[in-house]
Formats: sequence, structure tokens, C-alpha cells
Amino acid sequence: MDKVEILEQEQKLQFEAFTHDAGLEIAQRIVKKVKEQAPKPVGIRIVHNGLLILHYLMDGRKESPWLNRKEKTVLDSGHSSLYTYLFMDEVPEYKEWMNSEQYAICGGGFPIIEDGQVTGVICVSGLEHLEDHRLIVESIEEVLAVQQ
Repeated sequence: MDKVEILEQEQKLQFEAFTHDAGLEIAQRIVKKVKEQAPKPVGIRIVHNGLLILHYLMDGRKESPWLNRKEKTVLDSGHSSLYTYLFMDEVPEYKEWMNSEQYAICGGGFPIIEDGQVTGVICVSGLEHLEDHRLIVESIEEVLAVQQ
């Protein structure tokens, strides 16, 4: 994953109108992928327009601060948390966030973008950070493909 790819993903994976049903569908696809492909359980958090619409911990997954940290990173940066990781050396603010327990400078948080505006976030935590990111992106791609 490089900087160009992450920017392309953010440009491409935008919703005309995000719904709570779309959030549930994305979460269900993530869970299915984890059960098929991953060795351990994840937590999923989806927030839209300031409203928590889903917080799910798979069996065996304990609560941790990472979902909240990834959420804050996305909402404060306006980009995926992987973006902040890749652009950390170019954006001094992101480098400062590395030392904060409020942020997560790693993959696993992706913005919900409607009409070019970040209106929420989808977070996954529990696997290697690039894998957390991949699960979100693939699941959004699949849901958007069905909507069109």
C-alpha cells in the first residue's frame, strides 16, 4: 500500500448516501471475511453523523481503546488512519499524534465520505493494521458495487 493507492481509495469509496443498513452490511461482510481468512477475532465500530450505529466484538475479542483511537484519528484528520501512517513524515501533526493515547497512527479506520465530506468512520481492530484496513476497503467496495 502506498500513498497514491490510499488517496485513490478515499476518492473512489464514497457514498451517495450512507445508511445504517449499509453500515450493517459492511460489518457483516467484515465478520464473514475474518471468519474465512483471519486467525483471530476483531472489533468493529461504525459511527455516522456523530451517532454510534454499530459496535461489535467478535467472540473472543476483548474491548480495547484501539477502535476509539482509530475513530478519532479519521475524524480529526479527515482521512483514513492508514493515510496518517503513510503521511506521518509529511504532516507534523500526525507525527505528534504518535505519542498520544487518543490517536492511532496505523491502518484500520476508514472515512465514510458522502458528497465529498467525511460524515463518519468505519473501524476494525484486532489484526495486523494493513489487514484491518484491507477488510474495510474490500467490504465497502462490495457494498458500493451492489448499490450501483
